[in-house]
Amino acid sequence: MYLDEGFFSNRLRSCSIRRDWLPDKDGENPESEETGNPDDEKIAEELTELQEEPAEAIFYDRYGYVSGAEADRISQDGFYGTRLDDGRLQLDPVEMLHLLERKRILTRSLTGEQIEARQIVDELMKGDPDLWTRYLVFRDLRSRGYAVRQGFGGGIGFRVYARGDRPSAATASQLVYVLKEGEPISLQDLDMVTEAASAARKKLVFALVDQNGEVNFYKVSRATLRNRAGEQ
Repeated sequence: MYLDEGFFSNRLRSCSIRRDWLPDKDGENPESEETGNPDDEKIAEELTELQEEPAEAIFYDRYGYVSGAEADRISQDGFYGTRLDDGRLQLDPVEMLHLLERKRILTRSLTGEQIEARQIVDELMKGDPDLWTRYLVFRDLRSRGYAVRQGFGGGIGFRVYARGDRPSAATASQLVYVLKEGEPISLQDLDMVTEAASAARKKLVFALVDQNGEVNFYKVSRATLRNRAGEQ
């Protein structure tokens, strides 16, 4: 089942997510003609959702699995999930939360019984207390019209693709590191993520989620100071 109307609204009531500038290309605003208008993409996705029945997702071991034509629809319309060798679409936890909120999936057990979405959320949060923080960032990025994929470890939460790019045909343009307000990042971790972004030739963005659930983005870059020792 999907969540009742009040479940997400209660959690998100204090989360007035800011539309801070998230750079897409050097010196360009993501609202420019080159990157497209995210409102148009959002309207198109919402119209698709109104016309379609929710897909059935089997919930097992923290992931959702969608099969057949429904897998094609979820994958192609919204760039969700990872294709498995058997053709099924595997949805990771943040993708499941987003699709549940948008009422695009129904969830069932392996035996075909419907599962309360609240039960799924409780199960996911129990195994990953920081999941909701990452979901707020994922939700914000999706609302801006970006295709988003999970990070590749080393503290990188998400890979973000330029607007109009398909994850199956392009590489990510930005890497997003998720931070919670009041939880510092060590110099070692900071060096690790900046080095990872530099090695991958990606832009690094920090997503800071404050105590009210607001998401703010900060572009991060490595600076090299020249040695001026001995100069007058």
